[in-house]
Amino acid sequence: MALLIAAAPVRADSLHVGLVIPQEGQFKPLGDHVREAFEIWETGHPEIFADLVEGDDGCSEEAGTDAAAAMIEAGVNVVVGFLCTESLAAALPLLSAEDIPVMTLTVRADIIAEEAGRLGWNFFRLAPRAGSEAEIAADAILRLWADKSFALIEDGAISGRELVEAIRVILENRGLKPNFVDNYRPGQATQPSLVRRLKAAGVSRVFVGGERSDMAVIAMEADRQGVPLEFMGGDQLNAPQGELPLPDGTIAVLAAGATPGPEAEAARASFEERGLIAEGLRIPAYAAAEILGAIAIRMDYSQTGLGEALRSTTFSTALGPVTFDQNGERREPGFVLAIWRDGAFHRLSLEDMARIAGESR
Repeated sequence: MALLIAAAPVRADSLHVGLVIPQEGQFKPLGDHVREAFEIWETGHPEIFADLVEGDDGCSEEAGTDAAAAMIEAGVNVVVGFLCTESLAAALPLLSAEDIPVMTLTVRADIIAEEAGRLGWNFFRLAPRAGSEAEIAADAILRLWADKSFALIEDGAISGRELVEAIRVILENRGLKPNFVDNYRPGQATQPSLVRRLKAAGVSRVFVGGERSDMAVIAMEADRQGVPLEFMGGDQLNAPQGELPLPDGTIAVLAAGATPGPEAEAARASFEERGLIAEGLRIPAYAAAEILGAIAIRMDYSQTGLGEALRSTTFSTALGPVTFDQNGERREPGFVLAIWRDGAFHRLSLEDMARIAGESR
C-alpha cells in the first residue's frame, strides 16, 4: 500500500477527517495516542487528508451531541474516535443523518452494532466486539484444557461475571463443563480461602475473569500453598504490572492492538522515530489512518459513498486484514491469544498452541 500511496496523484477530494478524542481528564493520554498516530501517518503520506479537525470527547451524551454538531459544522467526511459508549451513542444518529461515517477504536458493546443495523447508523467498529473475547477464550480452553480439570472464577464485577458466564455457556453448548465455578472478592492482599477451594475441587487450570493484580495475588497464594495451577485470563490482563508479577505461562485473550504482530512493524518503526512506544491506541489509530488513506487514494468514494467503500473492501493494516460487514462490525475477531514470558506478552501462533496442548498432556 505504501508504494501505491507514493505513486498516486493527490486527489482533489482529499478526506476531511474529524478526530473526536478526550482533550482532558483520565482518558486524555488515549486521545493523544490517536492524534499522534494520525499525524505520524500523515507525515509519511502528505496531502492525502485535507485536514484533521479535532473535537472533544467528554464521555457523556451532551458531549457526544456537541462534538457531532461541531464535526458537521466543520464539514468533515468521516469521524474517528468517540472512545466512550455514551458519547458515541449520542453522536451516531446526528452524524449518520449527514452521511458521515463514525469509526470507534475502543467501544466494544455488542448492542451498538445491533442498533446501527436496526436504525441505519453509519457506524464502523475497529475495536474488537465484546462477545468475541468469550468466543476466543472458550476456543482456547477447548483446545488446551479439554482433558484437564479446570475452573472458571470471576471477581463479581459486571465485566468479569459476564465474560465468565459467556465462556461457560459456549463451553457447555459444545459439551465441556468446568469442574468448578466460583467468585472471589477482588483487591485482596491474599486469597487463601479461594486457593483452598480450588485445591479441594482438584483443578489444575484456572480462567480468571478479573484484574491482573488479582490474578497475580491468586497465583502467589497458590505457590505459597503448593497448589500447582496454570492460568488464563481476558483482556483485563493488559494492564501495568503491579507489585506481584504474573506467572510465566499465563495465557491471555488480548485485543490485537495490545500485542501487534509482524504486520505492525512499519508502524512501530514510525513511532520509534518519534521516540514513542507502540502502545495504547497508537496501533489501532494508525490502522484507522491506513484505512482512510487507502480509500482516499484508491477509490472514488464520491460515487459510492464513503460508508459503502468501507464495507466493500479488505484493508491491509497494522492490525492485520480488516473488513467490515454491513452493520460496520469488523469481521475479524479483533482478539488474539498471548502468553506471558520474560516480562511481556507474546502472541501465540498455531504452532505454539499445538506445542502447549502437547505439553499439557
